[in-house]
Amino acid sequence: MKFGIIGLGYVGLATLCGLAKAGHEVIGVEKHIPKLEQLKGGTVPFHEPGMAEVLSEYKDAITWTDDVGLASGADYVILAVGTPSREDGSCDLSYIEAALAAFKTPQKIIIRSTVPPGTTNVLKVMYPAHTFAIVPEFLQEGRALADVLKPHRVVIGSDDLEMCEELAGIYGRLGVPLVCTSPINAEFIKYASNAFLATKISFINDLSRLADKAGADITTIADGMGLDPRIGRSFLNAGLGYGGSCFPKDMAALLHVAQENGLDLPVIRAAAETNDAQIRYLLSKLDVTRGMRVAFLGLAFKPGTDDMRDAPSIALAQQLLLQEVEVIGYDPLATWDYRQADTVEEALDGADYAILVTEWEELVNLKPEAFAGMRQPRFIDARNAWKFARDPRDVQYEGVGRMQQKVNPSTSK
Repeated sequence: MKFGIIGLGYVGLATLCGLAKAGHEVIGVEKHIPKLEQLKGGTVPFHEPGMAEVLSEYKDAITWTDDVGLASGADYVILAVGTPSREDGSCDLSYIEAALAAFKTPQKIIIRSTVPPGTTNVLKVMYPAHTFAIVPEFLQEGRALADVLKPHRVVIGSDDLEMCEELAGIYGRLGVPLVCTSPINAEFIKYASNAFLATKISFINDLSRLADKAGADITTIADGMGLDPRIGRSFLNAGLGYGGSCFPKDMAALLHVAQENGLDLPVIRAAAETNDAQIRYLLSKLDVTRGMRVAFLGLAFKPGTDDMRDAPSIALAQQLLLQEVEVIGYDPLATWDYRQADTVEEALDGADYAILVTEWEELVNLKPEAFAGMRQPRFIDARNAWKFARDPRDVQYEGVGRMQQKVNPSTSK
């Protein structure tokens, strides 16, 4: 079969790679010319393991273009364009609408972009010539290709029975659970899934503040909770809170949809507020004054990616800069607009505080002597991931929700 894929970010390019690998012909459409030129040259414009190899191996099955019209001859057109947040939390659907308006003939449209519940039904009215289905993505950055090739489940939302059956046949070959439902249910499943995971993160962060006050260890608490199969251990890691391109945007959009329907979602709203508050709580652990230097160990919103969208490191740095505190960051992949070090040693040299922001393997395994070049070896482990937390030696260590492990360097020798 032939698929046209419009929008070649994480979702679009991962989808393209998966379809090419499955033996389909694919047309990749990207309006951003520098990114398109990179792809034509075999370069993936962001860090995502395995993609470059797939693009090289299946290059004969891939056509690259900036012309949406070239996708009109495909059996299916997949929309994977951005749906950025507006200031009021609503989603900007202009990229989707522009793509649909470019087609002069009826198309079978698969929406992979994340859109608020009810969007597909509205698009059906606006563009009645097309047939629509929504197949929401559940990809994790850093393993997007793996999640396309072997997802936990596939959700198909369409009111067109023939299209549902066709897509069920295509995705059924993956051998994973398949849910065929209405478009609004499929859209809701995506938002509800992300909102639940974000709420789980905020829940453990709420408890981490209480654990700090009470003298408990939130990591041990989460381990004990996670043994209950009804709860599970994933997303129960106290720290800086969630970031990235999905959770903040989707939480805001869900709250906006609720508001439009005259409803309040107090649990969802509280989870978003807790996430914002966690940055302020981490800042309260730093006794900083004007002219001090804080080293950020890790910048990306999570390990395994170079994505800086809504990364907690940015919000944290902005607050410190308002206090006229110098910030310097190190990350093996990600970059930011502030001072950046090429090595961990450079970042730590002369710093008054170090903060573990992203739990990259090389950073969680830093030995205590790595902090020797600091003006004062004070280390805030904002991910509770440092391997030497129980034996920090001369490092004054403090995690999140594990106050009993804070060690005074004068008594640790």
